[in-house]
Amino acid sequence: MYENTEKFVDLDFEQRVRQTAYHLWENDGRPDGREKEYWFQALEQLLAGRPQLASAESEKRIPSSITTADSHDDPGSA
Repeated sequence: MYENTEKFVDLDFEQRVRQTAYHLWENDGRPDGREKEYWFQALEQLLAGRPQLASAESEKRIPSSITTADSHDDPGSA
């Protein structure tokens, strides 16, 4: 079902999440049963430090006619 998913996954980023989660877990004394907590904590930290490429790219693609349309007065109002 999930063949060839590597093309959709940043394997380097996934490895950094794994390493960060492991270090967080170790620093907290290796508690049992909290793997997901450390995974999501690491993911949150690393995503916060990642450049906002997606939003910057989407802003570049919006035609100026769309962004300036909101600044015009509504012709129906008097």
